Amino acid sequence: MTHDCNCHGGGDHRLATIVPGSLERPLYAPGLILQDSDLTAAVDYTRELNRLLFRTLFGCGVLCGLTVSIRENCGLIVTVNPGLALDGCGDPLHLPGSAVIKLEERDGVLSPAGTNGAPRFTQFWVLACAKDGKCRPRPTVCDDSLDDRTQATRARLNTEISVTFDPPTCACGCMDFSNQHGDEEGGSEEEFGSGDIEIDTLPDRVTDCYDKHNYDPACPEDCGCGSSCSCGCCVLLAEVRWVENDGQNGWQVRHKGVRRFVRPALIPDPISS
Repeated sequence: MTHDCNCHGGGDHRLATIVPGSLERPLYAPGLILQDSDLTAAVDYTRELNRLLFRTLFGCGVLCGLTVSIRENCGLIVTVNPGLALDGCGDPLHLPGSAVIKLEERDGVLSPAGTNGAPRFTQFWVLACAKDGKCRPRPTVCDDSLDDRTQATRARLNTEISVTFDPPTCACGCMDFSNQHGDEEGGSEEEFGSGDIEIDTLPDRVTDCYDKHNYDPACPEDCGCGSSCSCGCCVLLAEVRWVENDGQNGWQVRHKGVRRFVRPALIPDPISS
């Protein structure tokens, strides 16, 4: 398809330059012998086009679901509910079913035996990352140069759910980890405590997360906030913190102010805590 439209008159004197784009699609012709790279290029063109549009229009973050819950049962059970997110590369992170991770005493999330004190680790974060997988192998024919006699015929985009005890300094999210070393230096007990949090009382970094996508000239133009260009492709889902309040010790999950929630209109995050 050729674009022949021209905004200049035929007699205008002008200078022009052509800048190569990042998208490339295959061209077919009668009698042309196709190779596997030609067919792959057709798929890659559509995928890269979608990636470019998604990360430019929306940036990255949670579209729906992917809420985190915890419960204690001979350990700490971390459950991520089904949902959908966009990572910094523009790929969808689709979790069709719940994902469960069990943390045990050796992971440092339980109080020492015989005590009611705090566990060794009092804070961790839950992440979602894209992981490519290959499946449906098929025998190869007519090419003795191939070492393997079978080749995968499908590539599946999987979602990996992980827990990290180190601040995820390179992930799509709204938290600023430059000063996260306890309540004296970082967030206050009230900020991370229980109860609903009103949008007017949220720290500035929550709204800044959205502002960067729209106003920050240092934010990469094609990627939004937290991106494949600047900060990897993982999406931060929640923070889990050990809270001690009037003798009521326990783990609490924080979504708001941690994850970046995106919709076409960048509506407020519906999760209240």
